Amino acid sequence: MKKANILQEADLSYSMRRSLALLYALCSVACFILASMTGSLAGAWSGGLCLVGVLVLTGYTTIEGLKSLAGAIKGTKCGKEN
Repeated sequence: MKKANILQEADLSYSMRRSLALLYALCSVACFILASMTGSLAGAWSGGLCLVGVLVLTGYTTIEGLKSLAGAIKGTKCGKEN
């Protein structure tokens, strides 16, 4: 059985949230590096906004994972009886 990688869901389909979180994480690092090299406050703000995007996207993924875990423990799926 093939195991899912970091950009895939448990059913091996690719997750747009995880892909965007990775992209925003890379962009935030680039923005912070450029801001430190040029002394630009706009680069620091854009890097901070990218970090907020990463936290929101990964937080949503974590919440969805916790919902499926709780449903598996209870014997239900997303609040509905099997």
